[in-house]
Amino acid sequence: MAEATTQIRRHHTWLLFLARRIGRLIVSLAVVLSLSFLLIQFIPGDPVRLALGPTAPASMVAQQRAALGLTKPLGIQYLDYWHDVLTGHLGTSIVSGQPVEQIIATDLPETAELVGVALAFTMILSVSIGMVAGALTARGRRPRLTLFFTSATSILNTIPEYLLGVGLVFVFAVTLKLLPVAGDAGWQSLVLPALAIAIGPTAGLARIVRVQTDVVLSQEYMQVARAKRLPTRLIYLRHALPNLLTAALTIGGLLLGTLVASSVVVENVFARPGLGTAIVQAITQHDYPVIQGILLVLGAAVLVLNLLVDLLLSGLDPRSTLRES
Repeated sequence: MAEATTQIRRHHTWLLFLARRIGRLIVSLAVVLSLSFLLIQFIPGDPVRLALGPTAPASMVAQQRAALGLTKPLGIQYLDYWHDVLTGHLGTSIVSGQPVEQIIATDLPETAELVGVALAFTMILSVSIGMVAGALTARGRRPRLTLFFTSATSILNTIPEYLLGVGLVFVFAVTLKLLPVAGDAGWQSLVLPALAIAIGPTAGLARIVRVQTDVVLSQEYMQVARAKRLPTRLIYLRHALPNLLTAALTIGGLLLGTLVASSVVVENVFARPGLGTAIVQAITQHDYPVIQGILLVLGAAVLVLNLLVDLLLSGLDPRSTLRES
């Protein structure tokens, strides 16, 4: 009976945790949607005139403004925008006349692939490098290695993505000729831009993992495992790694926004198709509905991915759910 009561309580706690997370997601999405709507309202001048150019006839400008609903009162425009977004319509490009959702649907898979590979690089490399560095410098050993590791990761974490991209191209594409310089021709063309995005976050996260490794290795259960003379590989993979993954995934969820923002720059450096290239092109053409739609989708994607990370963490560490209940 007591066990059944405990299970019901845990189930209730998890449902409460899920409801809170979904509630936060809805509020955050509403804020992102409202900010994307205000984007056009705060643009100096007439966004339609800026997009069509100074030589466009006044009748064409007026027709386009009416088509975009910019002649309506602000409150009506806001309600119409909510209705359009909830029904899957993100507006129409001023330049091409295409639905914005169609433009996004074309370019989103490319950006999702790039960010996904960059996230995989970040998690795998940071946990591996951080664990090795933590094991080598645990309990204050090898202070020079600790200083070198901290300095190197700090420097890598501050280099802009576009400079990392240029450096990677020079080494691996121009000098060694191992990978293509740019474009979108198979998995080989994905390696350099993904690394350019991942190197900075990897360096920052590896520093955290190194410190966490030192903390985990000093725990009593790790000392018990060593006293039992368990193989070193088993101690690290079975006992240390699960505890490190929780911290790494927590920080990794926070880095998602950074990875998405970095992809905008890196896609242009490597001439890759994607939302980054599309939004830069839209900015140069003053195509504000496209900018508005892409920013909304990117913001919503980051929020949803963070929710999924939270749910994954609650599965890996149920105690985190209990602490927040």
